[in-house]
Amino acid sequence: MKNRVLVLVMGCMLVMAGCGSVGATTPAENGAEPAATESASETADAESAEETEDTATDSESTEENTEDAGAEGDGFVDEFTIGEETAPDANGKISNGFMSITMPAELEGKYIAFCKDGEINVYEKESYDAKFGGFCFGIYVTTSFEDYGGMRTKIGELTDKDGQVYNVLIEYPSDVQWDYEKNDEMPEAYRALYEGARDIVATLEPDQGGEYVDGAGTKGETIFADKAKEIVGIIENAKDANELEAADLSPVYYAVTQGDDAKDPMETMGIAYFDSNSNGVDEMFVGDIETGQIYDMFASVDGKPAHVVSGNFRDYFKANGYGVREYILESAGVSVIKSSILSSNTTEFIPQYAIKLDETDTAEHKWSVSYDDAAENWEEITEEDYNMDLSNMEAEGDVEVKFVPLKNFK
Repeated sequence: MKNRVLVLVMGCMLVMAGCGSVGATTPAENGAEPAATESASETADAESAEETEDTATDSESTEENTEDAGAEGDGFVDEFTIGEETAPDANGKISNGFMSITMPAELEGKYIAFCKDGEINVYEKESYDAKFGGFCFGIYVTTSFEDYGGMRTKIGELTDKDGQVYNVLIEYPSDVQWDYEKNDEMPEAYRALYEGARDIVATLEPDQGGEYVDGAGTKGETIFADKAKEIVGIIENAKDANELEAADLSPVYYAVTQGDDAKDPMETMGIAYFDSNSNGVDEMFVGDIETGQIYDMFASVDGKPAHVVSGNFRDYFKANGYGVREYILESAGVSVIKSSILSSNTTEFIPQYAIKLDETDTAEHKWSVSYDDAAENWEEITEEDYNMDLSNMEAEGDVEVKFVPLKNFK
């Protein structure tokens, strides 16, 4: 990887961090006091000095531009993008005037912090000075629910003295930010900052009154508490499948109560909460406790529960980590499995790819894969490739999905 790649990726990430979403507001825009800035006279003096310097060095502009480009290619990020360098106080506290975090005493002198409205960004000093980026983590506050997902993860909520609620987000680097030519692994100081970021951010405090609650607005038990009770009541009292479908729920919960092998959905069906798209916020899944088959999925959209999708015995879902898989029995001998990721703060899936097994006599391909969104165009693959794709889809994730019986939510 070339140094030039580092700054391009890093620069894009940080510019995006500064842009936000339409409708989002920063603390300053909401009337909060910003961090101290230069006076008008200081700014005018600086601009005058810059003009004089520009005139004096005009003849060397070509050479300097070349040197600047080289510096940026080495991972340099200017302070206009990442904010104003801010020194910690005697207690290790770093503040942007609206919020502050407290850095561990043992890391004193090993980091540089840059602050701007709504942001605190922390860099490992040695890597930053060597122009290898050095970005370890950033903290951001926003009123928008559309600013997290991708590189940013929601970790809590800050309520200011006037009652305005801000989503608190953490961001990590997307690529190597230290001198990888000298160090194959993270330098000790960088590792301490990077791996300790979550604990550091948990020390966040509002500077102008209010409260920060770590984890607020991220846990399914809180987001979906009322919705879970509502769903359980509907399932328990449904007189037929139509009632369930009218309530945007799967008819499966009624179907299992019928026939010789009738089951009580209050015992056999359950609810699970976990974050399937790594945006920091849980989704809610309703499904079969024994098989793990999911028949209804709910997401948090603008902080409120929203129904995503329903399934049935021939078209159900599963999840055990990042992403969701849909299992479709198209007909006898023909089955399709689709891998998708739920788009953050929406009820829309982002398709990844799909695989098909067609064991009928008229099959064009027995094993095939599709990469288009609608899974309409199929390419032949080998059995080995099919099994590899299936294994990748169903690989155990780092999230243990635990369905709790519906009766526990009554």
